[in-house]
This record gives sequence, C-alpha cells and structure tokens, in this order.
Amino acid sequence: MSKPLSSWFFWITLLVAFGVYFFPLRGDANFWRPLPVFMVTIFWLLREPHALGLGFAWSVGLVLDIVGHGVWGQHALGLLVCAYLLQLAGERMHHFTVWHQMVVVSGLALAYQMLVVLIYLMAGKEAHTLQMFYPVVTSVLAWPLMAGLMYWLYRPS
Repeated sequence: MSKPLSSWFFWITLLVAFGVYFFPLRGDANFWRPLPVFMVTIFWLLREPHALGLGFAWSVGLVLDIVGHGVWGQHALGLLVCAYLLQLAGERMHHFTVWHQMVVVSGLALAYQMLVVLIYLMAGKEAHTLQMFYPVVTSVLAWPLMAGLMYWLYRPS
C-alpha cells in the first residue's frame, strides 16, 4: 500500500536538490557534481506515478532552466523525455530493487545528459562535452544512497 504524498517532504526534497545543484564548487569538482534535481525528480516519478507525471517533470526542468540561467527548455525537455520513458516502464519499476533501479537510472541519466548537452551545443554554446558526462557517473553511483535514504524517510507507516 502506498503512503499518500506528503507535501512538506516533497517540497523539502526538491529544495534540497536545487540547493545541492547550485552550491558552488571549485575547479574540476563542479564537473563531477551529481544531478540532484534529476535524481529527486526520478525518485518522485517512481514513487508517485499517479500523482506526478509529465507536467511535473517539465515544470521542474523549466524552473531549473530559468533559475540556472541556461538555455530555456534544455532541462525541461530532458526531464520530460525521462518521465515519458519511466511511464513506458510502468508498474514494473515499483517491483525493482534499488540496485535494479540503478541500471534503469543510468540509462535515464545518460539520455537526460545527452539531451541537455545536445541542446546546449545547438544553442551555440561552447562545451567540454566529455566532462559534461561525468555527472552521469556520479549520479548513478549516488542513486542507491539517495534513493535508499528517501525510501527510508518516506516509508509507509
């Protein structure tokens, strides 16, 4: 049985994700920063597929684009495509362990980052393309810790 969506926990996790995303890092550490907004969005789409959907993913991405002063639509499109792919996977994902989810999240993170980088390059921006994929690695490695912690904090009563 699924626990009803707790709005305070939901908003706090999104705010923390945005805070981690925009926390300043020095030098090359910035290239290795995981994708916390992506990870929290995917978690909530997995946890609450009937309450949250494509509009939620697009909205979170658009806020990330606006606040991050990036190319408008790059994160919105990336999260929208990932949300759509998760909807295609359907209920099967609920039965996956965190380790099996990690495999799916790795594919989603790669697709997300490829779309973000592609739109960034199409907008005429200069990019270190290989370094822009480092966050995929750190996000996949951080997924079991982040998802495990959030499942533990948001476990059914």
